[in-house]
Amino acid sequence: MRRSGIFFGVFIVILGAVLLAINLGYVDNRVWNFFWPALLVLAGVWFIARPKMPEGALATEQASYPLNGASEAEISVHYGAGLLKITDSSNPGELAGGTFVGGVVADHAVKGTKAILSLRTPSDRVWAGPWPGGEKGFEWHVGINPQIPLDLILKTGANEEVLDLTATQVRSLSIETGASKTEIKLPAAAGFTRVKVESGLASVSIIVPDGVAASIKEDSGLSGIKVNETRFPHSGGRYESTDYLSAPNKAEIVIESALGSVDIN
Repeated sequence: MRRSGIFFGVFIVILGAVLLAINLGYVDNRVWNFFWPALLVLAGVWFIARPKMPEGALATEQASYPLNGASEAEISVHYGAGLLKITDSSNPGELAGGTFVGGVVADHAVKGTKAILSLRTPSDRVWAGPWPGGEKGFEWHVGINPQIPLDLILKTGANEEVLDLTATQVRSLSIETGASKTEIKLPAAAGFTRVKVESGLASVSIIVPDGVAASIKEDSGLSGIKVNETRFPHSGGRYESTDYLSAPNKAEIVIESALGSVDIN
């Protein structure tokens, strides 16, 4: 059995035991005050110990998905756990392409002028734990076309995400992520970009390029949010560049974060 599967199996057993004990009246709801901190400690021990375990080999795939004459696009990525890097592609005829350690399942079509691409990790490995496919996680390096306007949708788990969208024309970016570390560089000359980030126990860093204005609204729950107020002064319940309305390149950013940190510069 994979060690990551054991980790999540133990978590589910403990969670079920706690729920059963509450329902039978052996413990009261105050046990949750101890359960979640204990879970964080257990997760921390796993993350520290995991690199010392032997790693399994994963197959590496090269894949390229053509633009096929489309003038706009939608790319969605459903990613399990590991390392995900997205940047611009150097191939003008390519909608997206790259190297996929651990494999990839893709659906690719063109509807009218719009190319639609869905990339996801293989279903038999997605839920194996933080490092499916043996003891080593997926590792994807994906390039997307920088010449056409596109919508980028990411749904990820316990992983590290590095998104360098500086040279792209991403007009909307939607991210749903769990226990992850996410670094985002927004487009430098895409006109208007709408960004929405929903995160759990995550560390999120967003870099707004020089010359790009931003309007930032956050609902951070118990997270800590840090915004460069020199660039984005706080006013009227949001952080916003003084030239936001007139700026040729701007980003509207909405952050919904539970337990984590958010840093915007």
